[in-house]
Amino acid sequence: MSTFFVAYKNSQVHCIQWGKGNEWLICFHGFGENAESFQHLATALAEKYTVIAIDLPLHGQTVWNEEMTCTPEDIMNIIYKLPGLEDCSFSLAGYSMGGRVALAVYQQMPQRIQQLILLAPDGIKVNGWYWLATQTAMGNRLFRYCMKDPWLFFGVTSTLKSLGIINIGVYNYVQKHLQESEMRSRLYAIWTLMRKIRPDIPVVQSLINVNQTPVILLYGKNDNIIRFATGERFKKGIDAFCHLHVLHCGHRMLHEKNTSTIAALL
Repeated sequence: MSTFFVAYKNSQVHCIQWGKGNEWLICFHGFGENAESFQHLATALAEKYTVIAIDLPLHGQTVWNEEMTCTPEDIMNIIYKLPGLEDCSFSLAGYSMGGRVALAVYQQMPQRIQQLILLAPDGIKVNGWYWLATQTAMGNRLFRYCMKDPWLFFGVTSTLKSLGIINIGVYNYVQKHLQESEMRSRLYAIWTLMRKIRPDIPVVQSLINVNQTPVILLYGKNDNIIRFATGERFKKGIDAFCHLHVLHCGHRMLHEKNTSTIAALL
C-alpha cells in the first residue's frame, strides 16, 4: 500500500494505492468514510488489479479549496492526473455515495471504462429529500436552518416515520449520527458540495448499451438504506451487460467479512 496526493487547481487530493495487477480499478468511498474503506477488498484483488481509492472532497486527508462545489468534471480531471493512467482504460467502483460519483464519472467518459462496479450505490433513485435540500434555494435554506437548530428536523423525521413515509434505515441513521452539531454541519457541507454529482440514469443506461460496458451491481439483502429493488429496476434495459448480486449483509458492504464474496464476483 502507498499513499500520495494529486494537485488539482487549489486543492490536494489524497489517494491510496494497492496491488500491482495489470488492470486498473478506481474506487470511490461512501459518505463520511475515506479511501481506507477499500483496504480489505483492494488487498484481496491485488493480484488482478492495481487499485487506487480517492478521498473525496471533505473526506479523509483531501484538502478541498474549490469553494462549496464539486462536479463530475472535477473528479474526471483528478483521475486524468493519477500516475500510470495515461491513455489507459480502467474500471470504476463506487460504494454508497461513491456509487453516485462512479455513475456520474462514467457518464463523462464511458469509452475509457472497462467495468462499472456499484456497491449499494446511491444515485440510481433520486431521493426526494436530498433533491429538495440541495437542488432548490428554498430547500437548501431550510436544510441549513435545520442543521443549525435541529428540533424541527428531528420532529419532522419522527412524524414521517410514524406515517411510514421515511425510510426506516434513513431514520435510524438520523437518530444515531445527527445528534451532534459537528455531524450536522458536516452533513450540510458534504450534501451541498456534492450537489452537482447527479448522474442522468437513462443516459447512463443508454451509454452502457452503446459501449457494452459490463456492470456489476451488489446489494445487501438486509440493507434498509439502499434497497436491492432499486438495482432490479436499474438492470431493466441493460440486462445483457448488467449482473445483480444480493449478499447476506446490510449496508456496510465493505466490511471485512464480505471481502471474499465480493472479490470472487469481480
